[in-house]
Amino acid sequence: MEKKKVNSKLKLWSLTLIVMILFITGCGGAKQETTTSQSEKQGTDTATEAETIKIGLILSTTGTFAPLSEGIKNGFELYLEQHDGMLGGKKVELKLEDDEANPQVALRKYRQLVHSEKVNFLVGPISSAVVYALRDEVEKDKIVLIDANAAGDDLAWAKKSDYVYRTSFSNWQNGHSTGAYLANNVGKTAIAIAPDYPAGKEVVRAFKAAFEEAGGKVVKESYPKLGTNDFATYITDAANTKPDLVYAFFAGSDGIRFVQQYKDFGLQGKIPLGGSLEFGDELIIQPTGDATEGIISGVVYSPYLDNEQNNQFVEAYQKKYNKLPNMFSVEGYDSAQILDKAITEAGSIKSEDVIKVLKGISFDSPRGPITIDPKTNNPIQNFYVSKNTKKDNVIVPEVLETVEKLTMPETSPFPQ
Repeated sequence: MEKKKVNSKLKLWSLTLIVMILFITGCGGAKQETTTSQSEKQGTDTATEAETIKIGLILSTTGTFAPLSEGIKNGFELYLEQHDGMLGGKKVELKLEDDEANPQVALRKYRQLVHSEKVNFLVGPISSAVVYALRDEVEKDKIVLIDANAAGDDLAWAKKSDYVYRTSFSNWQNGHSTGAYLANNVGKTAIAIAPDYPAGKEVVRAFKAAFEEAGGKVVKESYPKLGTNDFATYITDAANTKPDLVYAFFAGSDGIRFVQQYKDFGLQGKIPLGGSLEFGDELIIQPTGDATEGIISGVVYSPYLDNEQNNQFVEAYQKKYNKLPNMFSVEGYDSAQILDKAITEAGSIKSEDVIKVLKGISFDSPRGPITIDPKTNNPIQNFYVSKNTKKDNVIVPEVLETVEKLTMPETSPFPQ
């Protein structure tokens, strides 16, 4: 009897042990299965994140430069729409920040985008002063900046960076493009007027060099404050000085006010007005209308340029935004286009891989063929010396001369 009790106890302990082993094994297996499932899920999430590119847009969406920023944003978004929201085969997430055309604000917004939002690329800014402020941060963080507008000359010279590539134009190109034509065809004496900030002084500097090299003479330079509402003092001074022509550079709302006041003070048609590419652009032509008639400028883009890509671009832009594109629309469009091509060719979104492709990259723009000069990281492109002409009650920049493949000097031709 005692022996049977012992055997029964042994059988009970054995059964209990087997159950415990099976339970532990089962729990371990379930735990392992759960861990594997979480690992697979994490891998899937990471892969999804890797397929999304974050792009930070640093633009001046308020103030004088707001219309320029709108054009860049519109052009960039149109390109994305035409390519299923993708660049280089990867989905794009845009992050837009307003730098207020203020270098200190821009630095704060830059750090937010790069350090907090972890964007992969930057596009912008508008202001030359802002791009100069951002340059060292970009260099330190090794993040690619596609300069969609800021035209500061030194960005191609002393402040050139392997991480900054311009898709717009330089101030040197902008000012230089019409200098010889105006000296040879309009007059030999000129007054130059531009806003008192880096772009204004650099554009006038380049115009003056080209104008005087062709036999002209800039007899006076004036630099009103950026955001000036009343140009009466400067226009009256030009009327009293009586030069052969006035050369002016103003962008955005400043340009609209200057052109309108130039007409209102009776100088239109009396003293020829020549200017930077902004004066032949829809952004100023549309709101000022007849006041722009007769202005000669060196443009990089017009919706009236006759090439297949531009015809398609204009049609698509009008369909999406119900208005003609301007120069800044093309800057945004081309910024997306160059990123698309560079990422595709690099097969990577890593800065070190992408910059190898960006050096010397070429592409066809609605404005014509573009090559990024590896010596300056600045676009080699055509400029079109144009005269604003009225055709069928519409002001059209009629091309008088094409300056082909205008290339920025490798080093500054100006005394330091």
